[in-house]
Amino acid sequence: MKKEVNMTGYKKIDKMELSREMTIILYGMGTLSLFIFGYFFTLVYTLITQNTAAFNLTYGSILIVIPIFVFTVLFHEFIHGIAISIYGGKPRYGAGVAHYILPYFYATTETKFFRNQFILIAISPLIVISVIGIILMAIFSTAAHWFLFPLTINAAGSIGDLWMVFSLLKYPEHVLLEDDRTGTIIYGENTVRVVNTSPKGFISDFFKGFSVWFSFLIILFYLIFPIILVILNVDSFIIGIENSPFTIFKYLGGGEGYELFVGFLPLLSFSGVIGLIYGLARSGKRVKPKWNEKKKERGE
Repeated sequence: MKKEVNMTGYKKIDKMELSREMTIILYGMGTLSLFIFGYFFTLVYTLITQNTAAFNLTYGSILIVIPIFVFTVLFHEFIHGIAISIYGGKPRYGAGVAHYILPYFYATTETKFFRNQFILIAISPLIVISVIGIILMAIFSTAAHWFLFPLTINAAGSIGDLWMVFSLLKYPEHVLLEDDRTGTIIYGENTVRVVNTSPKGFISDFFKGFSVWFSFLIILFYLIFPIILVILNVDSFIIGIENSPFTIFKYLGGGEGYELFVGFLPLLSFSGVIGLIYGLARSGKRVKPKWNEKKKERGE
């Protein structure tokens, strides 16, 4: 059983609330990340099975997807609950609809946790399910395609957890966090600076990271690489899995010139990953103290 945390010197300094605006943004972030994580796990599937052919879904298999989806979501929350128990909390489970927009299941507790404990609880389903799923892909390679959907859904559904992790990393380790159904309460000492936990800038930050990285890759593969390969008199050069959606770059040299292929799907996916990381990393910007608060801190 977890001992009661000594709250001496601590006070409520902020609350990360699931507002209507945040719900819409997180929904958009999750939808966007479906394509990114889907591409990543399909790449893992291809590397494990060496199968570059597309697999077909029948009407029967589509019906099976529904219980797989429900099981994945429930298992996700169950792992949150296990992590809560490991750190001495008593998990409670439930379901709801955020602002009549986003249906969700949840695992919560009244126990307060230090920042690093809370982060591990938040990130545990993404890590555990991803690792288990990839291992099962390798063991049951003939049925590996069935693991793509739950792995992708779980990872995309973890986007809110990832946003929270990146935001909380801006706070010192000693802050305490308490979860409730409407958000996460943050307790800290008077010296702790409040972090702006709004994901409002995520979309613009995502496209900044995406645009810069995509432009860099275009210049790299259409200009820099061909010049280097021509100078080195290279006959052929391939990056990725040949003759598949994972062919990133293909160069074939010749006496009269060269042939060039650049896979736009990998470029879009990799740029999406960079955009996602940059958007999440920019989450949780510190709030600048107001002028009168600065004077109060100086004792004026």
